[in-house]
Amino acid sequence: MIVICKKETKRILKGVRYEVIGLWNSGKNSRWLEGKIQIKDIGKYSVNNFTDLNGNPLPKIDIQPTLKNYTSLKFEDLKEGDILVCNSDNYKCLAKGAMYRVEKLELKTLSTHSGYKHQIGQVKFVGIERKLKYSSWRFRKLTTEESRDISLKSVFGEETTEVVTKKTRKIDLSANKNLDLVKNLAKSILDENRHHLSTIDWAIKKTGNHLSLDAEDYKELLKMKLEDVLKLVD
Repeated sequence: MIVICKKETKRILKGVRYEVIGLWNSGKNSRWLEGKIQIKDIGKYSVNNFTDLNGNPLPKIDIQPTLKNYTSLKFEDLKEGDILVCNSDNYKCLAKGAMYRVEKLELKTLSTHSGYKHQIGQVKFVGIERKLKYSSWRFRKLTTEESRDISLKSVFGEETTEVVTKKTRKIDLSANKNLDLVKNLAKSILDENRHHLSTIDWAIKKTGNHLSLDAEDYKELLKMKLEDVLKLVD
């Protein structure tokens, strides 16, 4: 369902079309939910802020969001050789959306001050030096399509380049490297704690530290006109 915004806020613009993934407008919902609309990738708003494509009020119906199928992958279900996809951007050694092959699995026993003992699962990926605490929220198994693509490449003797097998900087695994570079540069410009460091140096040492940036990454961007740089992020 597509709607048109008639009252803009900080995140939505008047006159722009938006895709609806949830609508609670039947009069049968809880008080806190009734009269709400959920816009894809943005959030929930009042139905009074939108019209249908013909300029009419939104219909008195409910549309329940379709959630992506999520299957929790327990540590006990893993085996060496499995390929997992990282769902988190909080790792310095792993990139969100990248694939990694399990090299080793290990159960580690921890003790509290009171003497209580519990076990945590640790996973070691090929090419990654350190062991990581496993979390079913931070990793997922391959989709059917991803598994099929990897299997086909194996059958035809092609290299599976999608799976990371050696230590690699996160910036080099980025889907849009230039966009990430500009974002970090913008954060550096706005950071009042930059001290004596230049904008580029601060972007490398602080705002882009998790991406393992170096001066060479900004070499080409520094040669570009501001107009061209902005086109990279628009």
